[in-house]
Amino acid sequence: MPADPAFTLAEHVCHTTFAALPASAVRATKRDILDTLGAALGGSVAPGVAELTRLVKHWGGREESSVWLLGGRVPAPQAALVNATMGHALDFDDTFDRAGNIHPGISTLAASLAVAEWCGGISGRACVLAATLGLDVACRVALAATVDRGWHRTAAMGIFGATAAAGKLLGLSVEQMLHAFGIALSYAAGNRQCIVDGALTKRLQAGQAASSGVFAAALAREGFTGAQHVFAGRYGFFPMYQPEGYDLQELTHGLGSVFRGEEVSFKPYPCGRRAHATVDVALALYQQLDLATAHEGQGIAEVIVTTDAQTYRDQFAAGTTRRRPTHVVEAQFSTPFLVAAALALGKVGIGEVAAVDDPHILALADRLQGAVRANAPEGCV
Repeated sequence: MPADPAFTLAEHVCHTTFAALPASAVRATKRDILDTLGAALGGSVAPGVAELTRLVKHWGGREESSVWLLGGRVPAPQAALVNATMGHALDFDDTFDRAGNIHPGISTLAASLAVAEWCGGISGRACVLAATLGLDVACRVALAATVDRGWHRTAAMGIFGATAAAGKLLGLSVEQMLHAFGIALSYAAGNRQCIVDGALTKRLQAGQAASSGVFAAALAREGFTGAQHVFAGRYGFFPMYQPEGYDLQELTHGLGSVFRGEEVSFKPYPCGRRAHATVDVALALYQQLDLATAHEGQGIAEVIVTTDAQTYRDQFAAGTTRRRPTHVVEAQFSTPFLVAAALALGKVGIGEVAAVDDPHILALADRLQGAVRANAPEGCV
C-alpha cells in the first residue's frame, strides 16, 4: 500500500522550523491568536461554559494548564476542552471560508496553550510555530473534503490540526506524529445536527477536538500506536467520512510553501458565516433608509430575502421555527432573526444575537418573506 498523506503531513509538522515560516504566515497566526482569545473572552460567560467548567473542576486532577478567564488549573486535555468550548461559544471565531467554514483556530490554539503550559519553558516562537502548523493541517484536511456531508468540520477535521500543534510542542518524532494522527482518527467526530436542533454541543465539539488532539499527541509520545493509513486507507478518514467526494492532493499541495492559515478570515458578526452577506445588506439598508426613525422596525411593512432553495426550505418555508429562536444557538443560525435584528436595531453584535425574546426583532422576523434566487448554490444566503 502506498504511503498515506498522513506520513507527508507528519514530516512537514516535525521538520518545519520557525525560521522556515514566511513572515506573512507568522503575522496571520498572530492575528488569529488575538481574534481567538477575543472570542474566548466573550464566550467565557456564554451558556454551557460554566456548567462544563464546574464539572471539569469537580473531577479535578493534576493542575497542569489554566482555564482561561474563569481561573483554576486542570489536566491539559481538560483545559483544552473548556477553553476551546468557550472560544467557539459565540460562533465569533475565525473561519476558513474555502473549506466549508471550518473554524481552525480555537481547537488548535486551545491545544497549543494547554500543552505549552503543561510542559513549561515553551517559547512564544514555539507556540506560534505550533499554531501555524496546526492551522495549516486543519485547513488542508477540510479543503480535501470536497462534498458537504454534514460534519461539523471544526471538530471532525479540526482535531488533526489540534493534534499537529500539540505533537509539535511535545517534540514528537515523525513516527510518533503519524501515530498521533492515527489516534486522532479514532476520536474524529462532530456533526451539524446540533446546529439544526440548537444544542450547546455545537460549542462543545470544538472543545472535544482540542482535548482529543492533546490526548492523541500525549499517547503517541508514550508509545501508543494508531492507524498509519489515516487519510487514504481502506477505512481511513476520507473513504469512511467522505465517500461521495474528496481530493487527497489538497492535503499536500504547496506543503511547506503555502500555509493555509494565511487564508483564514475573521467574523464581523457572532453568527453563522452563511448569513453574513445578508446581514451586510440589511445593515446597509438600515443606514440608507434611515430606519433608526422606524421605531425598531415597526414602520417596515415587508422584507423579502432572496436565497438558495435549501436555505429557503430550512428557514423561510411555512412550518419552520427558525423565525423565533428559543435560545442563542438557534439565533446564531437563523437568517430571519439576524436580518430582523439588523433592520430593527442597526447592529448585530453579541447582545443582539442573544436577544431571542426581543419583541421588536421577533415581530419583524414574522414579516420577513423568503424567495428562491435562481441558480444560487445550495447553502448560500
